Amino acid sequence: MSIERDNVERARELFRQRKFAQAAAALESALRQREPTAALLFNLGTSYEQEGRLGEAAECFRRALALEPRLADAHLGLGRALLKADRSTEALESLERARALRPYVAEIHLLAGRALLRKGHAMAAGTRFEQALQLDPHLAEAHYFRGVVCLTVTGNMAESVASFDRALAIDPNHFRSHEFRARALVAAGDLAGALASLQRMLELRPGDVEALSQLLNCQVMQCDWSQAERTLHALRNSPEGTDATHPFFLMAVCDDPEAHRRAAGRQAALTQRVLERSEPAPRARSSREKIRLAYVSCDFFQHATSILLVELLELHDRSQFEVVGVSFGPGDRSPLRARVMKSFDQFIDVTSLSDLEVARRLREREIDVAIDLKGYTASSRPGIFGYRPAPIAVNYLGYPGTLAAPYVDYLIADEFLIPEADRAFYAEKIAYLPDSYQVNDRRRAIADTTPSRADVGLPENGFVFCCFNNSWKITEVMFDIWMRLLADIESSVLWLLKGNAWAEENLKREAAKRAISAERLVFGERVRHEDHLARHRLADLFLDTLPVNAHTTASDALWSGLPVITCAGRAMPGRVAGSLLRAVGLTDLITSSLEEYERLASRLARDPGLLQAIRAKLSRERERLPLFDTPRYCRHLEAAYRHMWLRHRQGDPPETFRVERISWNQPI
Repeated sequence: MSIERDNVERARELFRQRKFAQAAAALESALRQREPTAALLFNLGTSYEQEGRLGEAAECFRRALALEPRLADAHLGLGRALLKADRSTEALESLERARALRPYVAEIHLLAGRALLRKGHAMAAGTRFEQALQLDPHLAEAHYFRGVVCLTVTGNMAESVASFDRALAIDPNHFRSHEFRARALVAAGDLAGALASLQRMLELRPGDVEALSQLLNCQVMQCDWSQAERTLHALRNSPEGTDATHPFFLMAVCDDPEAHRRAAGRQAALTQRVLERSEPAPRARSSREKIRLAYVSCDFFQHATSILLVELLELHDRSQFEVVGVSFGPGDRSPLRARVMKSFDQFIDVTSLSDLEVARRLREREIDVAIDLKGYTASSRPGIFGYRPAPIAVNYLGYPGTLAAPYVDYLIADEFLIPEADRAFYAEKIAYLPDSYQVNDRRRAIADTTPSRADVGLPENGFVFCCFNNSWKITEVMFDIWMRLLADIESSVLWLLKGNAWAEENLKREAAKRAISAERLVFGERVRHEDHLARHRLADLFLDTLPVNAHTTASDALWSGLPVITCAGRAMPGRVAGSLLRAVGLTDLITSSLEEYERLASRLARDPGLLQAIRAKLSRERERLPLFDTPRYCRHLEAAYRHMWLRHRQGDPPETFRVERISWNQPI
């Protein structure tokens, strides 16, 4: 046997043994002995690909195709290598050539679907996964990716979980199926099922930071504080530390703005890694009378963001601004959805488009300022902003922190939300508004009929503390304070919002451990928003949380006339309620320590006259208070947009700046 042939045979055996580096060396030796053939180059490319030498693999596949253009396996190998190298567009082109030659190969459809999904063409990707499964129903990867599409695009949680279950029936150790099954179950409200999947992930990969991050989220949602503390300890002691925690999950357990910035920076780096190309920001247009704004979100329905934002959209000065809505989320046929859609000059549904295509659409529409209303919250698409869809990108309202991304220029804030001394923790330049960063809707309806206390399960007499924040915001430290208040104030109760059954049971058990009867915790049903606002009248005092404050829920309480007390934290999520209280002239209800917070709550519970005076102020002055003066807020925000645009037109880089307050007697 010739030396060249011996090397080829040896390479095949090494490949079967998964010794790819040695196989590649044997094939390289064979190539030195003879003229290259398509088969030899294909095998060398496959060895390189398995070894992770993707650039060299792609070059070998191309050389093989130059010799034999109809070699389907080489087209497939090239597509696979390019996909691994995050070059989705080129990968798809190669896979399409492979499909034309061998349409019956399931792997080709699977990889084409992955490339389409990476590019943001989720519906088309779903079709390819279905085709792959028709050819090979036992392809676990195809079931997994079909589940991802159901989870992230169609929102069909039951079918999503079923797809992941099919993948796991084929391959019980399919790690990503466990991961995304957990995500789907969290979205569907099955936290116990999600925890089982996450525990399995950790059995497969002990210490995996993604599993730990999601596990932490589930545990805080359940108010399972002892387990959450163990998980947080494991994250802190992982090689990447809490930087690897999803930045939004981290906010629930951490009040350190520097830690938030690092976690957000890691998320921004992950976003940049999958961008198909680096896009320079568009240049300022030479002339146009109006500034064109694009608000980008998936929350244009009955959602907290739209509840706050809708009147602002209606009030924008159309002589100076054009306002475009860019939606990549579901509709719900609610009156709020219809109102939001009507408030835009143009409303564009981009759900089926890739991030790159959305960015191109905004460039084609010559958007001047693109406003990200999602940040790193659920279902966000930061990749749209990674492609620089407009000369100016703004982080606003939906995410309470820095995005730490080089493609986002400004963050809308106020001086309480981000003190001067803390600006270094925020990668964006800060646009400081005069009162509060948060906008509100003066047309937010409150039902005329107030239910009785008996109707909502409250005792007829006694002081009612309440907190309508989501369960994941309730920490053990805050709960300790609340239970001491119940012990201190005779016949008082704590009124909470129903979330999940596990949180309710855990909170009742934690109350009993502190010698407080579970009956003194009352859990309110979720009702229509106007009815929810009306029932605030039955409460006496809203108790805020830390490290994440009440945000929209604090505005709801104040709009309804219910006093709110807060403790200001270090980071932005824990300073929102203080920002709102400043904007309604109730700075005395902002405390700077939890000890002060507890003393103030106790004092107010014993002083009904003071609480009544606060209620009267909110009722009497509600629409004249800066927090609810939406027309004035709109003019302030528009001044910020104009300043950003002017600097850009002049060729100046973004800078931190303050918007001058419009005087009370100045016509608007």
